[in-house]
Amino acid sequence: MPAQTPDFSKRLVKTATDFSSLLILAVVFIFFETANAINGDHYLTLSNLSVILNQACFLTIIGIAQALAILTGGLNLSIGSVMAFTTVMWGRMLVGNSPDNVHFLFPMMLVVGTGMLIGLVNGLLITKLKMPPFIATFATMFACRGMAWLALGKKVIYNLNSDFRYLGTGVVDRLGAFTVTVPMITVLILLLGVSFLLTRTSFGRRIYFTGANPVAARFSGIPTDRIIIWVYVLSTGLAAFAGLLYGARLNSFEPGMATHAPFEAITVALIGGIAITGGFGNIWGVLCGSIIVSTIYNGMNSLSVASELQTLVMGALIIFAVAFNQFLIKENMELRNELDDTAPQRDTFSRTI
Repeated sequence: MPAQTPDFSKRLVKTATDFSSLLILAVVFIFFETANAINGDHYLTLSNLSVILNQACFLTIIGIAQALAILTGGLNLSIGSVMAFTTVMWGRMLVGNSPDNVHFLFPMMLVVGTGMLIGLVNGLLITKLKMPPFIATFATMFACRGMAWLALGKKVIYNLNSDFRYLGTGVVDRLGAFTVTVPMITVLILLLGVSFLLTRTSFGRRIYFTGANPVAARFSGIPTDRIIIWVYVLSTGLAAFAGLLYGARLNSFEPGMATHAPFEAITVALIGGIAITGGFGNIWGVLCGSIIVSTIYNGMNSLSVASELQTLVMGALIIFAVAFNQFLIKENMELRNELDDTAPQRDTFSRTI
């Protein structure tokens, strides 16, 4: 007997929850456009949109780094400290008048490579010593921050190489009032690469399966420990790369940089639709999450909200956005499982993406 066709309304609700981050972004845009219109201003201008997108680039990179860890059911709290330590450790080679006389790509590779080594430590602590991801990355967070202060103290590395700074401040083209920057192109390439990894490779499907049900994944023959180790290597390497772009934009490296980065990354990932329980989410949602957070900051500045209130307002809005989106994710997962029951020929991996 043929399976009963799922109710159309359920498919409609599932489609809506598939794009929950876009819905939240639309609401945020409409709110700030309306609020600014009351004061006789326009918020959604091309120039302002380019500013928002450029500011969202850094958040997107650390959001991707955090999302990879969350997809396995873990967490990476060492992101900000890794950004500081790796750039402080090799940053002197990126100074404009550095006597080392090396191409800026060499210290960049050293920074990312050091970040990946720290990620390897994170992965081994989690898989071999069986530490919870929160504890393991919490420990490396303090260790890396402490090593950054020991390496540089209260000094600041500044006046960076102009060619290197182009990676964080360069302009590719201007489309009317909209400015296309190098960070935008960098993030687009990164998103395409990570999306391909997660959706078109067996490694990516194993990441989802490991996060959704690690016990079942292990009994299915998936080397879950190896998957987790590689994910933390990639996650922490991306954090180090984000530190490079952050320093290129600010023209400096210092031990206290990016102290709030891991929490901003968690916020961006969750608003972007990554399930905190792991095994569910679309990496493109992280881009939406970072744009939402950047829009809220930008919008509050456009409304001249007092700096004393901005932190409070941002906290309340983030709580609402994350709670609302996680509710939609739960509904989406339930509807997906219900609708998948009518299509038994689908494989297990396809249900986790």
